[in-house]
Amino acid sequence: VPLWQRPKSEVKSEEYNDFYKEKYGDWEDPLTVIHVSAEGTVEYKAMLYIPSHPPYDFNSRDFEKGLQLYSSGVMIMDKCPDLVPNHFRFVRGVVDSADFSLNISREMLQKDSQLKLIHNALEKKIKNELHAMLVNDREKYETFWKSFGRQIKFGVYGDYGMHKDLLGDLLMFYSAKEQKMVTLDEYIEKMSEGQKCIYFAAGDDTDRLGKLPNAQLVLSKGYDLLLCTEDVDEFCLQIMHDYKEKEFKNINSGDLGLETEDEKKAAEETATENKDLFEEIKKALNGKIKDVKVNPTLQDHPVSLSSEGGISMEMEKILRKMPAGGEGMESTKVLELNPNHTVFAALKAAHEAGDTAKVDQYAELLYDQSLLIAGLPIEDPVAYAQLVCGLMK
Repeated sequence: VPLWQRPKSEVKSEEYNDFYKEKYGDWEDPLTVIHVSAEGTVEYKAMLYIPSHPPYDFNSRDFEKGLQLYSSGVMIMDKCPDLVPNHFRFVRGVVDSADFSLNISREMLQKDSQLKLIHNALEKKIKNELHAMLVNDREKYETFWKSFGRQIKFGVYGDYGMHKDLLGDLLMFYSAKEQKMVTLDEYIEKMSEGQKCIYFAAGDDTDRLGKLPNAQLVLSKGYDLLLCTEDVDEFCLQIMHDYKEKEFKNINSGDLGLETEDEKKAAEETATENKDLFEEIKKALNGKIKDVKVNPTLQDHPVSLSSEGGISMEMEKILRKMPAGGEGMESTKVLELNPNHTVFAALKAAHEAGDTAKVDQYAELLYDQSLLIAGLPIEDPVAYAQLVCGLMK
């Protein structure tokens, strides 16, 4: 009698593991096994494995997803891709149902309503098993997340966010405040009073992200910050838009709304007083930025760069790495200046003295510095080095 045909209570864990290792050529035990015996509208038996690590070809074009499909113990397809959704493509196992004919064709299977019912049922079973693992065995779930978390994120992003409600509570990101991985539910549970958004920063490295001007601002308010270091992270969160009515907020995209009323009023007055200076800076940067703004919340940072619109600076960086080079997919950048910093005072003094050349130099210098802070490459490193040396004389 095939293992999956036997009652779950009669199968030992060693038998499950031995079957998995022999069948799929793995040297490690799976994280868990899902043994299903379903009756009702559609009758089937299934034995699904969640591996402890991805197979060597998981991220290659050669990898084929799918479960083995049996009809009354006779295999009719080695890998049936329609039994498991893309976001759970790492799952391995077998499905056995007497409802399928032994000589059914691939084309007929794709249109078979029974297959779709089994697909939907298995999707829910896998999701429930993963969530139970998250709740009951955190260490095991974090092992799963290291191996397949990226696939779950792609599942949220794929199909225009169709599966975000199904997969949202499985997501994990690194918390700047907790210094560990947390779920979105855990983030919301510990949100400070009055906090309206889930704040996140996207980039290459958690240490660098934690030092960003706006990151320090968010943390100084007592709010937590999710540090997202995988290229899919921001795309995933953007298509989710919100989670349990809490909107996701990229700290480097637009106004964070964390200024006090006094800071807002002072910033408006400073912007009005220095309107001509800001126009001169925009002219000096020649289309590299859309606008120059005053940001009184930069603390000890003289300058910062933010973006407006649907494409953030991190998205631009990722799109540039694509084969097409991300042509035309650029973020709309805004240069933010700290009105309370000595650098702003020097910039203002040069403008009031009519030293246009120095204002232009300062503008180029501050723009390049803001690019470096944001993790973006500067256009001409040699010119930047020469400019710094020239101002040091």
